[in-house]
Amino acid sequence: MLPKQFFAIPLLAASLVTASTRAESPTAPAQAVLQRLMPNLAPQFQLALIPKPGRKDYFRITGIQGHIRVEAATQPTLLYGVNWYLKFVAHLQISPNGSQLGAPNLTLPAPDAPIEKPALYPWRYALNENVDGYSAPYWDQQRWQHEIDILALSGTNAILIERGMDLVLYQTFRDAGYSDQAIRNWIVQPAHQNWQLMGNMCCFQGTISMELLEKRSRSAQQLIASLRSLGITPVLPGYYGIVPADFASLHPGAHVITQGDWNGFTRPGWLDPRDPNFDKLAASFYRHQHALYGDSAIYDMEIFQEGGAAGDVPVAEAAKKVQQALMRDHPNALWMLLGWQQNPTQELLSSLDTSHVLIAEIEQGRIPREDRDREFRGASWLYGGLWEFGGRTTMGAPLYDYAVRLPKMSAKPNSRIVGTAIFTEGMDTNPFAFDLYTEMAWHANPVTLTEWTDAYAIRRYGANDPHAQSAWQILLKTAYGYRADGNTQHGERDASQDSIFNAQPSLTATRAATWSPDVLRYNPSDLAPALTELLQVAPTLRSTETYQYDLVDVARQTMANEGRRLLPLIKQAYDTKDKITFAKLTKEWLRDMELQNQLLQTSPFFLLGKWLSFVPPWASSPEELDRLNYDARSILTTWGDRKASEYGLHEYGNRDWAGLTSDYYMVRWQMYFDSLSTALDTVETPKAIDWYAFGDQWNHSQKTYAATPHGDSYDSALAIAHTLHLAPNQQSEAHQ
Repeated sequence: MLPKQFFAIPLLAASLVTASTRAESPTAPAQAVLQRLMPNLAPQFQLALIPKPGRKDYFRITGIQGHIRVEAATQPTLLYGVNWYLKFVAHLQISPNGSQLGAPNLTLPAPDAPIEKPALYPWRYALNENVDGYSAPYWDQQRWQHEIDILALSGTNAILIERGMDLVLYQTFRDAGYSDQAIRNWIVQPAHQNWQLMGNMCCFQGTISMELLEKRSRSAQQLIASLRSLGITPVLPGYYGIVPADFASLHPGAHVITQGDWNGFTRPGWLDPRDPNFDKLAASFYRHQHALYGDSAIYDMEIFQEGGAAGDVPVAEAAKKVQQALMRDHPNALWMLLGWQQNPTQELLSSLDTSHVLIAEIEQGRIPREDRDREFRGASWLYGGLWEFGGRTTMGAPLYDYAVRLPKMSAKPNSRIVGTAIFTEGMDTNPFAFDLYTEMAWHANPVTLTEWTDAYAIRRYGANDPHAQSAWQILLKTAYGYRADGNTQHGERDASQDSIFNAQPSLTATRAATWSPDVLRYNPSDLAPALTELLQVAPTLRSTETYQYDLVDVARQTMANEGRRLLPLIKQAYDTKDKITFAKLTKEWLRDMELQNQLLQTSPFFLLGKWLSFVPPWASSPEELDRLNYDARSILTTWGDRKASEYGLHEYGNRDWAGLTSDYYMVRWQMYFDSLSTALDTVETPKAIDWYAFGDQWNHSQKTYAATPHGDSYDSALAIAHTLHLAPNQQSEAHQ
C-alpha cells in the first residue's frame, strides 16, 4: 500500500520549492530538503532511489568520511535514512525546535558498517485537522515549506492539507445555487476554518473575501506540488454532507438534518447522503477539488465529529453512501476516519468496505485500547501520537505508550496497524516526543527509554555532557513519565497540564483550558532540578539552537509549575483576610509572570509577535486585516463569541508566549488581585469582572509585538532559577 505518484500541479512560485518537478534527478527534491535544512552538510550526501523487488521500502547507509551514500525505495524513506545517519552516526540533530549540526566545517564521519533498515509500515502520516487552526492558519510558503521539510526528514509520507478547501466549498455551493455573498458569509476565516470542515461551526467573523479564497488556493497548490515532488501523499478532505442550514430552502424537499450546537456554535446542516442532492454535491465537490489540487490516495472525513445528530437517517446506510460517492470519483482511495471518543461507531463501520478505510486511532495515550483490530472490524489503522492540545506549550507526552506499547501491539498476530500518525493539535512543541515518536515507525521491538534518552541528549547538544544527561533523565521521569491509564475524570490526560498563569483568574483555578488535566502527573519539585542541571551544561554547548530552546522551555515549565504552589497560598491568605500575606504573595505571583515574559521574549519559538506577523500579507484591505487579526488573536484567547467562550472554549489555545503573558494573562491577574484587595479593604464581595469583554477588547486591539527575540536566554533562565532557589550556586550552598 505504498503511496502513489501523482501528477504535479504547476508551481506559481517555483522559487519557494527549491526542487521543482522539472528536476532531472529523481532525488533532486530530497536533496533540496537537505540543502534548506543543512546547507553546509548537504553536499556530503549522495542520494539514490533504488526500489527493491516486491516494492518493499527500506533505506541503506554506506560511505566514507565526507561522502555518505543513502539509498532507499522512496524519497520519504531516503530522507529518514539521512536522519538516521545524523542521529546515530554523526550525533547531530535537526528538530522542529532548532538544530545541532556541529562545527561549521564539519566533515561527516563514515558509518562503521553498512546500515540497512526496512520500513515497517506503509504509512507514516502527519497532521491533526486542528493544526490548520492552532499552528498554520497564516503561515507563508517559506514557513510551511520548512514544516514539510522537517516532516519529510522524519520519514513522513502522508500529510493533511486543508488550506484551499474553502474555495472548493465556495465553488460547490455556487453550483448549488447560492449567491456569492451568501456562501462567503457562510465560510469562516482561516484560523477557525478546519472546524467548519469537520461540521462544527459556520458563519463566524464576517464575510471571507474572494481575494483571500484565491490566495489560499494558490498557496495550497504550491504546498501540494511540493509534497508530490517528494513522494508524499497530500491527504485531502472529502465530502460527507455538510451544507448551509438553509439548503432545503433552495432545494425544496432536501432532507437536511439539523446538527445542533458544538461548544456554543451552531453547526452546519448535514444532508442525508441518501438524498438525490448528495451525489450532485459530492460530484461537484470532487470535480472542483480535482481541478484545483488533483487527486489523493486518502480522503479525510468525519461524520458526527464530537457530537452531531443522525436524526432519522440510518447511520450505516449514510456511511455507505458517503463511501460510494468517494469511490465513484476515486476508486482506489482510502477513507480516513478518526478513532476518537465514540467514533467510528460499529454502526457506521458495519456497511463500509473496510479495505478502503484507514482509521487514525488517537486515544492510545489516554486509554489503553488493546482490541482495536476487532473494534475496527478489520479496517487498517494508524497508531496515533497525540500529546498536545490547542497548540499549548506544556512539556509532556506519554512516551511509554509509543516506545513500548506501539511495537508490542504491532507484533500481535494479524495486527491491522499499518502506520503511525502525528496527531498533535499544534506543531513544534515537545521535540523530545516528536523525535521518539517518529523513530518508533522503524523499531519492531520496544525501546529502553533511559538508554534512548541518553543518546538523545548527546545528539541534542553535540557532546556527552553529564549535566545534560542528568537533566533529560529527570525530564523523562517527570514530564514524560506518565502513560495511558484509562482515567477520564481529570481532563485530556494524553497531554500534560497547562499553566494556571494562563487561566481565567480564580483562586481555585486548576487549569487554564476547560478540558486540560486538572492535576499534575508528577511532583513539580522532582522536575525543578532539571533547570539546575541545564544551567551547568558546558559553556561550549550553550550556543546551539537546541540548547537555547530547551533551556527556555525547561525554565518556562519550572516557573509555570510554581504557580500551582503559589495559588493555594494566595487563596489561604485571602480566605483568612491576611492582607499583608495576600499583598506579598500576589506581588510574587506577578513578578514571576514578568520573569516568565522576559524569558519567553528571548526565544523565537515563544513569541506572540511571530504568530501575528504572518497575518498582514493575507489581507487585501484594512477592514480585512482587522478581521484576520481578530481571527488570529481570538483562537488563542476567547476562541469564539461570548456563547462559545463561556461554554468552555476560552483558553483552549492558551500558550506561554511573550506578549500574550505580559499583555493578556498578567493584566487579567492584576485586575483580579486588585478586585480582591479592594474587597479585603472594604469587607465587601469582590466586584465581578467580565472576562469575555476584556478578551474581546484585546482581540480587537491593534498593538504590534516583536517578531524576533531579544535578550539573553541563559541570563533570563538563571534569573528564574535564582528566584526559585534553583541556581547552581544556590544548590551548592544548600548542600554545604
